[in-house]
Amino acid sequence: MSDNPTGNQSPGRELSRREFLTRAGRFGAGALAAGALAGPAAAARSRVARSAKKVPTGGTVTWALEQDPGFIAPYGATLTINHTANELMYDSLLEWDPKLNIRPALATSYDVVNSKRILWNLRKGVQFHNGNELTADDVVYSFQQIMNPPLPGSTATIGQVPGIADVVRHSRYQVQMDLKAPDARVYGFLAWGRYSAIVPNNMYSMVNPSTQGIGTGPFMLNGSYVPNDHINYVKNPHFWKPGLPYLDAVNYKIITDEQSRIAAIKAGQIDGCVVSSDNAVALNGTPGLVVLHNLTAAFRELQFTIKAGENKPWADVRVRQAINLAINRQNLIDKVYAGYGDFSAHVAAGYGPWVIPEDQLHSTYEKYDLPAAKKLMSQAGVSGFNVTMTTFSTPSDFTALAALIKADLAQIGINVNIVPQDPVTFGAANSAGTFDWDLTARGMRGDVDGYVAEFNPSGPSGPTVYNKWFTGWLGSPGGNPKPIWRLVGNGRITLDTNKRLPMYHKLDTLLMQQLVEIPLISVSKFFVVRSHLKNMYVSFTDFNPALRTAYLVS
Repeated sequence: MSDNPTGNQSPGRELSRREFLTRAGRFGAGALAAGALAGPAAAARSRVARSAKKVPTGGTVTWALEQDPGFIAPYGATLTINHTANELMYDSLLEWDPKLNIRPALATSYDVVNSKRILWNLRKGVQFHNGNELTADDVVYSFQQIMNPPLPGSTATIGQVPGIADVVRHSRYQVQMDLKAPDARVYGFLAWGRYSAIVPNNMYSMVNPSTQGIGTGPFMLNGSYVPNDHINYVKNPHFWKPGLPYLDAVNYKIITDEQSRIAAIKAGQIDGCVVSSDNAVALNGTPGLVVLHNLTAAFRELQFTIKAGENKPWADVRVRQAINLAINRQNLIDKVYAGYGDFSAHVAAGYGPWVIPEDQLHSTYEKYDLPAAKKLMSQAGVSGFNVTMTTFSTPSDFTALAALIKADLAQIGINVNIVPQDPVTFGAANSAGTFDWDLTARGMRGDVDGYVAEFNPSGPSGPTVYNKWFTGWLGSPGGNPKPIWRLVGNGRITLDTNKRLPMYHKLDTLLMQQLVEIPLISVSKFFVVRSHLKNMYVSFTDFNPALRTAYLVS
């Protein structure tokens, strides 16, 4: 089908003994008390492959969500946790396998008529959870929602949607997609699935999409989502992949406090959860538990608003550059993530060949250089200022990061007031542009363009980012977004990967000079699962698709 820029990603692995011993020496002998570690995940995957015909079926898995999703509607959600909460229910036309190779899903194939027209051939006999058969009418309706997300979703997400002019019925099992211009993002966007769920025609008038839904996925809702409590799923007996899912049910229990999650998994009340790196190290070797980890695409980032007429100190590019140089990224990785992480530019570390090499980030673009930071502040005529930095109240790594950044920036005279917010409040304020600084996370993107889409003022996200965040960028001291605009626009319509690569490399380096957003670090994610839960892995996408194919053993 289409080359995927992230096809070389590992689907995650168990924490190896050698890796742990190396890091234990770095962070102190106390960590070593966690005990011997489990063997490599490659061997575990080999065992799964050899026993594929004998996979046990049945049983219920209870998984703890670390955040409340706010809603489970399939379109227009700005929070990663929203898709984690609904991904078992929905499918897209394409999908990624665990290594992020693109595979057919609800579309068995497609025909490229020309550079602006694609015919999608739908899989026949697929049933929605309500028993209706999937047809072209459902796909047409779904794309109408994708291109204009209804409430409770936000139109801020349409910056991630390819330039689709229209999707129309061609026949009962075929739809025609017309593009506004050649668009390299289409296939990765659909495989990503975050914003491209296929739902039955008129679903939003059938159910309350905030708490209910109807899809074609391996699991269907058992009741409704209850905010701050639970989301329960049961097996879809008519799933289009024969033999799947193996489990009878998956229950999501919302437990925002990490110590409560740890207590629950130790007591056998849940089968898996996300934990911080420190707690992953502490839990490793606990009888009956397995620790899994992998680098994810969800890098941490500091976002600003630069609004015309406000004249905030960070409107001056030299102040933003000083902030960038004053943040000790390796200290963030060591102190908050036990050393598991990488420096990241605007394109997430690990995202195939599209990234700025890590040695360049360390030596040039994200070098920790306090004297240089102080000199830039002096050149800008800024001795210091107060600022409010909002961030997520959960999970706890955000507040820990915020505290370290506050300490770093105090050294150049910036007094940071940290305001933790629940995810729903944070997401709404971020979309509305009602913040000064946001310490946030960027999730997976279906195509490299997704990491820079907000820098295109004529793109779908322009009304959000440029009208609400960056109205003063062009007139700010040192502000020059025009070369960035050109690269974003041209990169999107260039279909040849060999020609795209240098464009995005140049674009990322320009963004690292302007720093209207300051990328910080990409981090590893850690799962702790009970040993009877098999075929689990940590996905680079930062979601949890492994539950689709997980199974339980006695």
